[in-house]
Amino acid sequence: MLSSPSGNPALSIVSAMITPAILILASGSLVSSTLVRLGRIVDQTRALIADGQALRSAGKTPALDFIDRRIDRQLRRAELARSALLGFYIAICLFLISSVVIAITQATHAGFFWLGPVIVIIGGVVLILATAALVFEVNVSAGTLHEEVVSYRERESERRDNA
Repeated sequence: MLSSPSGNPALSIVSAMITPAILILASGSLVSSTLVRLGRIVDQTRALIADGQALRSAGKTPALDFIDRRIDRQLRRAELARSALLGFYIAICLFLISSVVIAITQATHAGFFWLGPVIVIIGGVVLILATAALVFEVNVSAGTLHEEVVSYRERESERRDNA
C-alpha cells in the first residue's frame, strides 16, 4: 500500500485515485467542446444541402460543384469529430476503470498494483490519438474557410468587373 503522511490507508487510496479523476475532467471538457464543433458541422452541412437544392432548382448547376466539395469537407470534419468523441469516451471509461482498479488494489493489497497505472497510460494514449483527430478536424475546417474566402473574393471580383 502507498504510504501517506497521515498514515491513513483511506487517504492513501483516495490520493492514488486523483490522477485518473483529473484526466476524466480534462476528457469531459474535450467532449463538451467537440460536441459543440459537431453541432456546428451538422448545421453548416444542412445549410449547404439547402443551398444545393436551391441552386439545382434554379438550374445553376456549375455552382453545385463548389457546394458538393464543401459538403464532402463537412462530412470529413464530421467523421474526424466523431472519431475524436469516440476516443474521448473510451479514454474516460479507461480512466474510470483505472480509478476503480487502483482503489481495489490499494484496499486489498493485491499483487497487481501495476494494473491501474497501466490502464491510465493506455487511456492517455487514447486521449492523445483522439486529440490528434480533433487537430485534423480543425485543419480541415481552416481549409474550408480558406476555400470559402477565395470563392467569395472571386465572385466579388467578377461582380465588380461586370458592373
